[in-house]
Amino acid sequence: MRKIYRLFLVVIIIFWLPVFVVAQDSSAQDSSSQQSQAAAAVNTTGPTAFAQAVGMHSNLGGVYNEGIGIGYNITEHFGGDVGIPLYTIQSPYSIVTNHDWRWTTLVGDPFVDLRYTTKWHGLDATSVLTGTIPISSPEQVFTTGRFGGDWYNHVSGHFAGITPFINFGAATGTMDRYVLPRPYNIARPYQVLGFNANGEAGVSFTILKHYSIGASAYGILPFGRQKVFSRLVAPDSAIAGDANHNRYWNNAFETIGDSKIARDNGYSGWVDVARIKNLVVEAGYTYSVHYHWGSAYLMLKFDGTSLIRFLTATD
Repeated sequence: MRKIYRLFLVVIIIFWLPVFVVAQDSSAQDSSSQQSQAAAAVNTTGPTAFAQAVGMHSNLGGVYNEGIGIGYNITEHFGGDVGIPLYTIQSPYSIVTNHDWRWTTLVGDPFVDLRYTTKWHGLDATSVLTGTIPISSPEQVFTTGRFGGDWYNHVSGHFAGITPFINFGAATGTMDRYVLPRPYNIARPYQVLGFNANGEAGVSFTILKHYSIGASAYGILPFGRQKVFSRLVAPDSAIAGDANHNRYWNNAFETIGDSKIARDNGYSGWVDVARIKNLVVEAGYTYSVHYHWGSAYLMLKFDGTSLIRFLTATD
């Protein structure tokens, strides 16, 4: 496993090194070019903020995730964030006989990310490197108990209201994303510790300016030894469901095994509504072919950049 993590680190360095080299080369351009770029970037640099709330529900229970973060855009291309999530779980495995559901609210791992965004041959490209910091053991908060890393890349094009895209990356486990969140990896009923590669391909269509619909197919390919931590089955619960269709996270709080216990693939569909400034409402459905399991979700994404710049007098 250590060799895999080292390989993961080498790949990250290989990707990010050219980014900084390009940044240094661009700083050597003529002064007139720098002035025009600075004028275009004046509104993109400075402090940023966001808040995200997601509710996922299925016949196996519900996972409700809220995350807030603050950050800073150093240039029009490069920035970073720090944040923390909170989870509320609606589990059917209640230890109280006169309650149908067991409700639990716990924090998750704080996270730090670095973002790089650019345009390449008419395409929009974003790369995000995220690290998570464990603040306790898996029995106390929603965590794997280990430091986590996620390298995520997004490439999209725009053609008359049609936006095809591909996403790809690698991680040391599953992680809820807050920069360009995807339906298949937000508010899961489980969390995985173990190296994996992941990808997604899809398309969205803009309708009447403020609305869009989209669909995608995704896959998670794990390698080596894996640990799966359930968010539905509590550590102190003697009650659990079955593990049919590889749903080990429905049968025990912690499962250790080979790569098949963390594998996943499926598809998603969603509708975006952006009628209110800085707020996007997304509703959709994700179906996991591997787990034979579907879930509906509702996500609210608030861009607080204008607010924090007003409060800090940096707008």
